[in-house]
Amino acid sequence: MRGITIIFLVGTWVSCSTKKTENAPDRARQDIAAIDAKFPLELEKIDLGQKENIVHVNDQIRSKIEQTVRDYYEKDCLPDSLHTYKDTYIHTIRLQDSLQTIFLVLLKHYPTEELKSKVLFYDNTKKEFADRVCDFNIYALYDFEDGQLEATNLKTTFQINTPEIQRIDFDKDGINDFKFTRLYHNGTFNAMHTAILTVKNAAVDTIDFEERGLGY
Repeated sequence: MRGITIIFLVGTWVSCSTKKTENAPDRARQDIAAIDAKFPLELEKIDLGQKENIVHVNDQIRSKIEQTVRDYYEKDCLPDSLHTYKDTYIHTIRLQDSLQTIFLVLLKHYPTEELKSKVLFYDNTKKEFADRVCDFNIYALYDFEDGQLEATNLKTTFQINTPEIQRIDFDKDGINDFKFTRLYHNGTFNAMHTAILTVKNAAVDTIDFEERGLGY
């Protein structure tokens, strides 16, 4: 179990960024806001076009989100002269807990247009982000079509209705951990991946991981 967890953590979930935040044009910064959502998060129920639950984030949070988008475009996509990092940004979803706030940054890969996301953990007391940015690949669950998230054929076929992000005190220490659930698909093999992440002293750790194969 521990070997699988480490591979999953390094290869799929968490990547550490040490790149400093760059200043961005005011117009680009104004494009970044967040949709206020509640636990448990079911992305299928989120209306990306609604205006009622939009919250404006402060400069610190906006800069972190923007730098996350820049890093994704430069490192994971195929940059060219016809596009900028802003072409990969979809929206941000905010989930608030008493100690931590999660910012789920939704992204569209260029040029494949696969739906990806990055998870940012923000300490509400210290007013700082955790030292790692987590990958949460949800392309097997959702497509981004006409400005909304649409369930994929796989999600519908397997009747997957589990929330993507939940609160859970996994280790019974009185502090909430976070359960992430996604569908893994590599073309021939399908499985549900469940990971429990905890945040302490600005460090993100995976304390449990489970893979459950799915078949037709």
